[in-house]
Amino acid sequence: MRYRWVGVALLWSGLCGCPQTLKYPEFFKEPDLGFRGPVVQVAVQAQPFAIQVQGDAELEQLDPYRVRLTSKSGRLKIALAPGEAIYGLTERIVAGRKKSERHVRAIGGLDRRGELVSMWVLPSEAVYVPFYISSSGYGMLIEGSEPGLYDIGRKDPEFLEVGWEVGPEGFSCVFIQGPAYTEILDRYTAMTGRPILPPKWALRPWKWRDACVAGKFSELDGIKMNADVVDDITNYEKLGFPKGVYLVDRPWAEGTYGYGNFNWDPNRFPNGDRMIQALHDRGWRVVIWGAPWALGKADFELGPEAKAKGLVIGDRNLDYTNPAAVAWHREKIEAFLRRSGVDGWKLDRGDEYNPSGRDDIYHDGRDGLSVHNDYVRLYIKTYYDATAAVRGDDFLLMARPGYTGTTAWSITWGGDIPGAIHQGRVGTDKGLRSAIISLQRMAFLGYPVWGTDTGGYAGFKDREVFARWLAFSAFCPLMEIGGVGPHEPWAMPEKPFYDEEMIRIYRRYTQLHLRLLDYTYELAERAAATGDPIVHPLVFDWPDDPQVKNRWDEYLYGPALLVAPVWERGRREREVYLPAGEWKDLWDPSRTFQGPATIKVEAPLDRIPVFIRTEKADLLPKGIIEAL
Repeated sequence: MRYRWVGVALLWSGLCGCPQTLKYPEFFKEPDLGFRGPVVQVAVQAQPFAIQVQGDAELEQLDPYRVRLTSKSGRLKIALAPGEAIYGLTERIVAGRKKSERHVRAIGGLDRRGELVSMWVLPSEAVYVPFYISSSGYGMLIEGSEPGLYDIGRKDPEFLEVGWEVGPEGFSCVFIQGPAYTEILDRYTAMTGRPILPPKWALRPWKWRDACVAGKFSELDGIKMNADVVDDITNYEKLGFPKGVYLVDRPWAEGTYGYGNFNWDPNRFPNGDRMIQALHDRGWRVVIWGAPWALGKADFELGPEAKAKGLVIGDRNLDYTNPAAVAWHREKIEAFLRRSGVDGWKLDRGDEYNPSGRDDIYHDGRDGLSVHNDYVRLYIKTYYDATAAVRGDDFLLMARPGYTGTTAWSITWGGDIPGAIHQGRVGTDKGLRSAIISLQRMAFLGYPVWGTDTGGYAGFKDREVFARWLAFSAFCPLMEIGGVGPHEPWAMPEKPFYDEEMIRIYRRYTQLHLRLLDYTYELAERAAATGDPIVHPLVFDWPDDPQVKNRWDEYLYGPALLVAPVWERGRREREVYLPAGEWKDLWDPSRTFQGPATIKVEAPLDRIPVFIRTEKADLLPKGIIEAL
């Protein structure tokens, strides 16, 4: 066999939802994926950048930093160096839904080595990108939307094996040179789409409820409204919580699943359009739930019209490969936005119920196997184009699913990360642990603005979990609070229901998040220009420090703050590793430390360990913790 190398010159230039009540159908599971076809052996050399191949593959140098590999086979074996770490691929902590979501466990980390990872979008922690970054100093993106598998040194510790379904145009992937993580992400997002810069208001704290109770009304500013909305707005003002974004989740509309059409359900949200205006007048922005569905059978619902026109595939999903379906849905979305004044969309689902078998043929001729992962992109792009047509650049999409390129149109929340398991009956702190990992996984994938349902979507059963999650969320770019059951400190799910201590913690961290707004927004601007994420896993900034290669329980929030969340119930102290440099305790700046060092710090329930990186301290706003 002959070897072919592509050498690459270095041009430095100074650079070094809602509860699942239905039975899960088969497309909630990945198809029969495997490692089939002739093997293409690959070796990657980071410095100087060069690719070696053995087998039926061609190499094309795209520019000084990128090389494309094409083959008729989707089976690669990429050599792994001793100690090499592989980062990225999925948002969820491990491949399986059960272990990462439905019965979350204390497993997983940043380094994926030793795992088998499927590239098949599954709900509900549903960001999947066929892109990884190696600690050896390169990244690799598989192009297209066909599914596949990564065996990351599980079967053979010396190899990362790829097994991919080959599309009509064959298999292709692109190797991207670094060596710095930020350089890899810069070149990667230049290919796939720079992260969207959200409006500044989107980075303020959010509030929502999984369901606002029907038939219960109160009056606000002379307008009859849903009582839960009024309760939230009035208590925020009374208790001194900062205003931000109010999210109206499903069910909100008439008909099937509370989403049968784009008309407010009068039994749940009377005077819906006037409600939006009243919230605007009080300083809130409003985002509303959306999906790729045309539901229902009644004449007033959208399902019959969409099905009669041949715009639906399966029993509910719009076929976004059909230009007529895209135009039809855009017309409905745009009309609602003009009428209501809503500021954006929470885009749920799209990671389920889209027919995904080989016999499911979409309008553009592709089968469901090829469309399944791509459906996410088509869905989000439709809402993006429709909303931009009405609102220009003053809007937001916050999507649950994601695939290659969707970061250019939406920010992301972490899906149904649980605060409780076993159908919400048993509280857990493992969901918060998984959220800390997912936040950093998203940095490796080029998704800079991310957050979780604070307290867990399946709502917390232990106030301590809520307190710790509030503190963590304050140091996420997106701080949104809500989920199933009570997430309000004035109406807790356990005694004391009106929780004075929790009210103080809630106020402290929502205000702290707001005080970081300018700092966060500047980082979001940087991310939109270069792909450099807001949150850095510590390995980004100290790549040669073996202590941080797989350290998932600390991270940098921007260049200036090291955050060390406490996630385990009962903990009132923790060890913190401080990398090289000088550090100051955020809560007591008179306490300074010289890294590298491991220190033990106190962590009372109302305090998250955070340290200021002295050399970057001038980037922080003044007085961020005074009077909290």
